[in-house]
Amino acid sequence: MLAMIGLIIAIALLVIMIIKGIDMITATIITAAIILVTSGLNIADGFLTTFSGGAGGFVASWFLILGLGGVFGQLVLETGLATKIAKTLTEKLGTKMVGLVILICTFFITLLGINGYIMVFVLYPIADNLLRQNKMDRRVLPFLLLGGGASANGFAYSLDICNVLPSNYLNTSLGSAPFLSFIFTAILAVCYFLYFNYAQKQSRKNHSEDELLAMYKDESSILSDEELPGIFISVLPFILVLGSVVVTSSWGTSTSIMFSLVIGILLIVVTQFKHIKNMKTSIKTGSGSGLSSMLTVAAVMGLSKVLGASPAFQDLQKAVLDMNMPVYLKAFFGTTVLTGLTGSAISGETIFMESFGQAFVNMGVNIQALHRIVTESALILNKLPNSSVAILTMSICGCSLKESYKHIILGTTIPAFVAGLTIALLATAGFVF
Repeated sequence: MLAMIGLIIAIALLVIMIIKGIDMITATIITAAIILVTSGLNIADGFLTTFSGGAGGFVASWFLILGLGGVFGQLVLETGLATKIAKTLTEKLGTKMVGLVILICTFFITLLGINGYIMVFVLYPIADNLLRQNKMDRRVLPFLLLGGGASANGFAYSLDICNVLPSNYLNTSLGSAPFLSFIFTAILAVCYFLYFNYAQKQSRKNHSEDELLAMYKDESSILSDEELPGIFISVLPFILVLGSVVVTSSWGTSTSIMFSLVIGILLIVVTQFKHIKNMKTSIKTGSGSGLSSMLTVAAVMGLSKVLGASPAFQDLQKAVLDMNMPVYLKAFFGTTVLTGLTGSAISGETIFMESFGQAFVNMGVNIQALHRIVTESALILNKLPNSSVAILTMSICGCSLKESYKHIILGTTIPAFVAGLTIALLATAGFVF
């Protein structure tokens, strides 16, 4: 009984600490301490072996990948590759397709494994500039970046960590169940586009053009047309990295991703050397950003190990496995709830796979479908107010929770729930390819 009360208090406190802005590492350590004490587990062993083992295992596996991903993202930011693509798409598709342009940019940036913390810095100036030029309401910015990223986090062959994690437990490929990934992304993308246009239409009814422009407090720093590279050379690194991942997928997930990112970085350095002001600084800044996010995630991995050792959580595991519903729906609801509790797609996936993965495999499920459902389900409640990525995005965009969060819920969270439930039902019906 005490263990269950402690678990509930620990999770509730974790949510409160994240909302209050306490860093994830501190929050996870405090949460783990409460779980260890109320569960009657050895505190020293819990931190030095269980917590540290989970965190250390993640660092060992992801150190190079996230470091390289950070460098790739930093070079994309400095050289204006994403800016050129966004401007070209706007010219070709027209100003009425601003939402689609931002969706395409965020989709491909995320597809290449540039984590959410870096993606915000890369695309925020571009999105802000596009909305300003077209006299649009900028309060949708957090939704545009988070929603666009969500459409690619779990897409087949995505290098994003959300799509990679299940493969470490199930030994599946990044392209598992591509049909299900396409359905999820299609639903999310259509809702994204329709909601963006609806939100802008409502804003124009309630605000004049001058009022909309007054929302922009400062000029975004963005390269001029003369400074930008050509469109072909801007697109090439993205295509090369993604193509390399597909071609080298048989090498193993980690090896394939590292090789592909190195190829992409080298291509940018060779073709855009004159736009890189200081190579040493770029590498230091980029790798530092990637490794900083790695430590945050590692702390969550450590907490997941402590959760798994808690007798109360083991009782919860049994309750989930005993739910009277089809196995793919269990995976859908289980991952969704865990993600909502922790405020992180990565932690939700990790805890689910650590706690239930083998049990589901033993049930004889299609592991390709399980990979896809767990990945996509983790993208539903990972943007609640206890999400560090959501809070960071709103902060960088200069938007408050009050004025922007409704757009995230209506434009991303609800559509993601519908999309996730849809693919779980399709898998239940036998459509697992």
